[in-house]
Amino acid sequence: MRSTAEIAARFDEILATLRAAASAARATLRIDWPAHGFDSDDVAGEALAPDVKSLRGQTSIPQRAAGTIRWLDRERRVLVQTDLRGADPAPPPALLAVYGATAQMLGPLVRGGQLVGWVSVHHTGGPRAWQPHEVAALEGRSRR
Repeated sequence: MRSTAEIAARFDEILATLRAAASAARATLRIDWPAHGFDSDDVAGEALAPDVKSLRGQTSIPQRAAGTIRWLDRERRVLVQTDLRGADPAPPPALLAVYGATAQMLGPLVRGGQLVGWVSVHHTGGPRAWQPHEVAALEGRSRR
């Protein structure tokens, strides 16, 4: 069995590939996996562009209370948001104010009928229209 550190390192590798495919500033994984000490209030994996602020260890935002995560739990499909200012469902305000996200895509992770986590892909620097191949990368499909 792999150690938690090995699993987290593999998550980071996978997210780096996703971040590059989506030309994004940040890609994160949040997952509830108690056997390895992962809780969705903190990131289990992360990939960052240069000069982008990390979310690792930042647990002040109650993730499951966020409108975006409640939407994922209800809809169980990818959420694409081109402009987080005034977005519905609303992301946590700190995501914009503190961490600089301005557009995002969120992909749910469902196991046994439960939302156990999600992958986030963030853009910084203003609104952004996500391209079909970028959404496909989050969905785990390869299409250009």
